[in-house]
Amino acid sequence: MKKSTRVSLIIVLVLIASVSAFSLRYRGFMQAGVDYTLHSSLHERLNASFMLLYWMDWVGRQTPDAQNFYTFDGTKASTPFDHALTEYHKGNFAGAVRELQDDIAASGESEKRVFWLGLAQLRQGEAVNCLPNVMSGDHMMDMDHAQYCALPIRKFHQDPKYARAAAKTILHLIRTWGPNNRLYHWMLNYAAMVSNDFPQAVPAEYRVSPEFISRFYGAEKDKTERDFANIRFDERAAELGVNTFNTGRGVAVEDFDGDGFPDIVTGGSFDDLRYYHNNAGKGFEDWTERAGFKGYRQPFFMTVADIDNDGHPDLLVTRMFHDGVTLFRNKGDGTFEDVTAAWGLPVKRDDNALSSSWAAAWGDVNNDGKIDLFISRMGMEIPLAGGLLSRPRFYSALYINEGGRFVERTAEYGLGDVVRDKYFIGAAFGDYDNDGYPDLYLSSPIVNESVLLRNTGGKGFEISSAYKHPNGGFVGSFVDINHDGRLDIFQGGFSDARSSIEMAMFGANPDDYRTGKSAILVQQPDGQFTEAKGFFDMPGGTMGASYGDIDNDGCYDFYLGTGSPEGWFIFPKLMFKGIPDGNGCSLRTANISMTNNLATVQKGHGIVFFDFNNDGLQDIYSSLGGMWPADRWPNQFFVNHSDVRNQYVKIRLRGRQTNSMGIGARIKVTAHDQAGAPIVRQVLVDQKTSFGSGPYLMHIGLGKAVAVDEAEVYWPVSRCRKGYPVRIGELNVLDEAACAAK
Repeated sequence: MKKSTRVSLIIVLVLIASVSAFSLRYRGFMQAGVDYTLHSSLHERLNASFMLLYWMDWVGRQTPDAQNFYTFDGTKASTPFDHALTEYHKGNFAGAVRELQDDIAASGESEKRVFWLGLAQLRQGEAVNCLPNVMSGDHMMDMDHAQYCALPIRKFHQDPKYARAAAKTILHLIRTWGPNNRLYHWMLNYAAMVSNDFPQAVPAEYRVSPEFISRFYGAEKDKTERDFANIRFDERAAELGVNTFNTGRGVAVEDFDGDGFPDIVTGGSFDDLRYYHNNAGKGFEDWTERAGFKGYRQPFFMTVADIDNDGHPDLLVTRMFHDGVTLFRNKGDGTFEDVTAAWGLPVKRDDNALSSSWAAAWGDVNNDGKIDLFISRMGMEIPLAGGLLSRPRFYSALYINEGGRFVERTAEYGLGDVVRDKYFIGAAFGDYDNDGYPDLYLSSPIVNESVLLRNTGGKGFEISSAYKHPNGGFVGSFVDINHDGRLDIFQGGFSDARSSIEMAMFGANPDDYRTGKSAILVQQPDGQFTEAKGFFDMPGGTMGASYGDIDNDGCYDFYLGTGSPEGWFIFPKLMFKGIPDGNGCSLRTANISMTNNLATVQKGHGIVFFDFNNDGLQDIYSSLGGMWPADRWPNQFFVNHSDVRNQYVKIRLRGRQTNSMGIGARIKVTAHDQAGAPIVRQVLVDQKTSFGSGPYLMHIGLGKAVAVDEAEVYWPVSRCRKGYPVRIGELNVLDEAACAAK
């Protein structure tokens, strides 16, 4: 063999060995690359890469303070441009604008400099016009605040010079560097909208599609407002004292002190945990200190369950960049104690691993009457990452409640290989195959990596072949969308800003994209899941999302909190109204986002539907804000005062053999209308979706019912099934003791 041939062979072997070693070291990352290659277009992959590189860069720039909380306060900038961007991410928009202008004057224009200048000017305009009272510490904002930042814009910037300066900068950006860049085009359109210069100030070739204009500004908007004129919400967060100004994230709603009115716990990942006590439906009072939450910083996801079956809802809070989670036990009077270590949950890892915990899901995996816990985590290890992302990962994990202590049993239950080196965000339990044991659904933002896991008799989990859906998503849950007794799956589709904008604002062919498409996957009689095509008619990246029934017709309505880590993700929240079919529910929705100021363009996270004042109508609490301190925005509370004649029942379960809150139980309500025709509603008792943990008080719309025949409950631990009498329009407490005793 010639020397040159031997050298070539050695080089090839070294390359093969290097690739093999890299693939073994970063198995999850390599698999994600394969999945994106197989299940998305080249253009879409480039858009996603643009988002990922930006996110990795700025996550890595955060530094810990003395208490190990991560901020940009200690971030060192290597250039004036970097310093300007750091000021932007800290939320100092005026400083960022000034420094960017100075940098351009000193170093000349570039596409990146001009882009960030336009974005900073746009955000400065929002801060000056929409947030003056909040940023000065006065949380009693203008009651019309919601109209500033929801499409269609109904209240324009009173001082429009910042938005107009942004428009001028962005137009220059487009004409010099991005004549075909739809992200830039949309930023120009939005700047014109808030300054009351739309559409005349936007050249026709850069204007959003006629379909988008019709939906939010034209004939379709007018028709939707007429068709759903009875649906009416007022945004009253400031008036009711719950307009927390933070970076958004989780929301947990439950009646923590047992007074019959649901309370709110919320917070942001650069801010503090807050507890708002419900004052008998008249407003909320800040009980953070009284509850024992004062000083708890950087909360992320939060969920509720009764861990010790004492009848009092407890609270679990995860953190994004910190070791471990925090488990708060409810003492029974709305005050809490930290029992994390006592209950065996991880407080700190000795190997400095990054836990970065996201969603937590509750389910009685082995039907022993004690509620178990699954925590999803950012388990994927990423090559060439710095700072936080260079640390080894703590993978998603299953914790079995063994009576006063949670014990990790991930491997024993067959989940070790499923979660190893994988990035999961959403998690949900639900018995989709009706065998009496809760199955597990894990949602990943990476295409083709979400997974459905079947519970094998309470002894383990195996991957189910019933679910084949390549789209990626932040949040997911089980829901019986058509009330046929078979659980379906909701997945909120995640995407980057560019792809979302290209599809939604400019009408790009959605068949060319796999991301950003929220979906309902309907379980068929053979157990397979198929997508209900067209259920959500407007794609866009979703972070937090939830569902309820805003008019008591019994058909689920969905509110999607849109967003991504990108600072330039400017996209309306989306509200989809479920459409009845006679006394049942069709697999269709109406997009009513443009009504009632629901289409807020700020990033959205936790969302919960609940009846805060016990008037029979579900209200909506929405946590706004995104990845960085620059994304801070006041939370919103849409109070429902719709003109509704439909009936409903409220049901709260009291488990005995089953866990005390009845998590995982199934309720079937049978009623009839005036003509005697049957009305059937079937619900799963759970927390709804990730980021927003809803109350375990089931609010079930019954449409035109005149009476309820019975509410049948299946209790999974006792395997008891019983019909209970319930009163229409009232709260009914159904006790497992009455079932087990029969």
